[in-house]
Amino acid sequence: MKVAVTGAGGFLGKALVGGLAHSGHQPLAITKTDETVAQFKNNGINAVRRDLAMGENCADIFQDCDALVHCAALTRDFGRWDDFRKINIDVTRDIMLSAHQAGIGRIIHISTTAVYGNERNHYGADEDEIYGQRVVDPYSRSKIFADQYVLDMIKDRNLPAVVLRFGNIWGPGDQNILLFIADGLKTRRLMIEGGGDNVLSLTFIENAVAAIILALEDPGAKGKIYNITDGTKVTSKKFIDDIIAILGIKYKLRNIPYPLLYSMAYFFEQYYLFTRQTSKPPLTRFAARILKYHAMFDISRAITELGYHPKVSYKEALAISTPYIRSLYFGPK
Repeated sequence: MKVAVTGAGGFLGKALVGGLAHSGHQPLAITKTDETVAQFKNNGINAVRRDLAMGENCADIFQDCDALVHCAALTRDFGRWDDFRKINIDVTRDIMLSAHQAGIGRIIHISTTAVYGNERNHYGADEDEIYGQRVVDPYSRSKIFADQYVLDMIKDRNLPAVVLRFGNIWGPGDQNILLFIADGLKTRRLMIEGGGDNVLSLTFIENAVAAIILALEDPGAKGKIYNITDGTKVTSKKFIDDIIAILGIKYKLRNIPYPLLYSMAYFFEQYYLFTRQTSKPPLTRFAARILKYHAMFDISRAITELGYHPKVSYKEALAISTPYIRSLYFGPK
């Protein structure tokens, strides 16, 4: 199967391209830089340059493809709304329309469990859970709009798409949750709330790739939504403690009341926006909520219908990620 992959230069996209090639498929990597195109081609992977954020069209590329996986997204938890709207909503709309017009037979839209909202506890929410009603971060808000748009196209235009809602995708190359923890440990700013006993929504990168390939290959998946996580009950404190152990450092996690933690995050966000800083604040409201609320999502539909079983255990995932985690904290060797 010839599979176009948008966002192929990103964390998930790059891993997926490798996984598709290993599984006998023919990936076509769509990326925004000539440098990344050259890297793919040097490894025997077909690749083309398209800057989707600038409105560059993919219609000509899709004519020759059997399937599409739309990975391209802005995955930060802080920034200007216009940036998130352009990449996560407008690009998704353009890509879905172009793919539909080209007659692509299978489309995988990469979504997130963040669409359920992180303003409350989730104790095993399934795919019928409503969207978050009090979303404060631009990432979750934009992904809700994109998720709904794809579902509307499935319903109204018979778009042959599958929506996969992932937890926090982590592993070697992750620039979100692992980087947040490593930076917090380095600056001595990392804190927990309520003892850190809330369960995280995690999806190891290799498990994410395996789920995408299953959804591509299963003809019965068309038109459906699947939650994809590691199926673990790893708490915030355990995840952080395990990373501290990997680093071999001493660090006493401070327990901060949630109202104070959330207020600090709000102050940081407002200050960074007011001063027009391009870097990310040390704490965001999105991160504060992740440290507060349980995020357990039901993956039984994916297990039953797709045959999805997280092939990499939590312990194995930590071992695989150890060199990368150490490089985030200590720097590359």
